[in-house]
Amino acid sequence: MKAVLYARVSSEEQVEGYSIDAQRRAFQTMVEGRGWTAYREYIEEGKSARTDNINRRPAFKEMVTDALAKKFDVLVVHKLDRFSRNLRVTLEYFDKLSKAGVTFLSINEQMDFSTPWGNLALTLLGGLAQFYSDNLSQETKKGWAERRAQGLYCGLLPFGAMKGEDGVPIADANTYPGLVMAFEMASQGKTDREVARALNTAGYRTAGNRGNRPFAKDSVRDMLKNRFYLGELPDGNGGWLKGKHRPFINQEVFDRAQGERAKRRHAASNRIRARAQTYSLSGLIWCKYCLSKMHIHQDRTGKPRVYCGSKARGFDCESKSTFLEVYEAQIQWYLETFIIPEDYRGKILEAHRKLQSAYEDSDKQRARLEATLERLGRRYDWGHITQDRYLAEYDEIQKQLRQLAPAEDKVKNLDKLAHFLANVADAWREGNQEQRNKMAGVLFAQIWIEDNKVAEVKPRDELRPFFQLSYEEHLEKSNKRPRGDLNP
Repeated sequence: MKAVLYARVSSEEQVEGYSIDAQRRAFQTMVEGRGWTAYREYIEEGKSARTDNINRRPAFKEMVTDALAKKFDVLVVHKLDRFSRNLRVTLEYFDKLSKAGVTFLSINEQMDFSTPWGNLALTLLGGLAQFYSDNLSQETKKGWAERRAQGLYCGLLPFGAMKGEDGVPIADANTYPGLVMAFEMASQGKTDREVARALNTAGYRTAGNRGNRPFAKDSVRDMLKNRFYLGELPDGNGGWLKGKHRPFINQEVFDRAQGERAKRRHAASNRIRARAQTYSLSGLIWCKYCLSKMHIHQDRTGKPRVYCGSKARGFDCESKSTFLEVYEAQIQWYLETFIIPEDYRGKILEAHRKLQSAYEDSDKQRARLEATLERLGRRYDWGHITQDRYLAEYDEIQKQLRQLAPAEDKVKNLDKLAHFLANVADAWREGNQEQRNKMAGVLFAQIWIEDNKVAEVKPRDELRPFFQLSYEEHLEKSNKRPRGDLNP
């Protein structure tokens, strides 16, 4: 079994000389006595275990993440309070460990969940944690529902408000002027970002459970949409109801602010739709230098230009951008010179049989691949491989299985494909950007760009035989490579 240690010492305990080394020694002694493997140590210094926010305990968070990924079998602590001093957190993470198949052992309290009975106890404690959480949630919802029924606000008060003597929200003299300024600016057509900048310049900061922070456009957006300022409360079901507190903002000003914001959203949506145009090679072109996707956008004159996405984000790449029409012309020339031999059926069948004869019998090959697929599934179920690796290997095996179809079955649609390819150059020439993109998607899996030329194309699997034959026929007739080095 792989065992890990979680050791912690708070700031106060550091002063008192509470030793991490002592926790390590106890762990090593226990692991050696059990015959386990000491896999890793997660050390937390100067951190309290009373908090229920594990983001404040990075080593604890990393340990939990690794446990859920099933990187180890048993978690060891020197003493239970090293793990947590909060009962709810302890039960909650016992439940997570149990579901991940990771057991728990505390040396000082002799809590050993590594045995069958201990594992049962861990599962029961996890169930108790779920009950505790559900019950707490229900009680919290009851309390909030009662406060709403009384017209009282639930939670932290928003910016510009404070609790009055009777518990009813009133204007906060320190921040209310900033609230009024924000709505006035929004009603005059100022953007959320401009409002945020003005609030920050005036020295205002946000209110909420994240503390006082500078305003951002998102926090301004949420504030300007909040109907709390009209004297309303959320009803808990997505709607609003009348609250006890008086309106903070005039209804006319509030509505005018929403109207101006709606106009900007509509204009922004139109701009996005205008920019999100589909071009002939959208989603198909890749950079030959850094193997990243190429992107297309219009320059100031409205002409589509191709550029490397990685280079645009600041990564090192030698790729040079150029106009889309440069690559379109090469693709068109390639399609115009596309050659379909008269005896294409026989040539494709012959090539397929030669390829097939180089491997073992199809039935044996199929049985072998299916057995490999079954073993792959078991390895994934046991947690020996990641999901990404499982999916990648699964797709590759399925692709090989599809390729084992009889050669005669593969050429049933050859006539239809040949007719399509024989006329595709005319269709490309006459098509608009979206029509060309659909054709390119049918023809090519990938198109690789190197500066101002199409370096190579990867045809779709079902069309690959035609592209290969066309390339060979072209070499025989012209005794030279196609312009642009378009090698399929």
